[in-house]
Amino acid sequence: MISAPTVEETGRLPLVIYVLAVGVFLMGTTEFVVAGILPEIAGDLGTSIANVGLMITVFAIGMIVGTPAMAILTLRVPRRVTLSSALVVFAIGHVIVALSSNFGLILGARFLTAVATGAFWAVAAVVGDRAGLPHAAKS
Repeated sequence: MISAPTVEETGRLPLVIYVLAVGVFLMGTTEFVVAGILPEIAGDLGTSIANVGLMITVFAIGMIVGTPAMAILTLRVPRRVTLSSALVVFAIGHVIVALSSNFGLILGARFLTAVATGAFWAVAAVVGDRAGLPHAAKS
């Protein structure tokens, strides 16, 4: 059986590690960037900063609910499908947020992107672990 070259043989991390890192960076940025621009968002939506703060709360609730739920619900789904689907849902949710001025729709989309983020992070941790060093070398 032919196996993929190891990190030791190539001196480089597998491409999937870089893809996962970019995904985690984008999702992490999305989670925290709202806190830095609350006044601007409030002004654009014509609501209070406190109301816009709900965007952070809704995202946090989505992560709390979404991460374990999606980890369980996607156990039998191929990892590549789960990761790709999570990225697509994440992107669609952000397009909705960017184009909408309806605060309720924005909150719903933020929740949806948080669930997608939870699904991505749950699976990315496993994929990242398995894509690195061979398991025999880790022990």
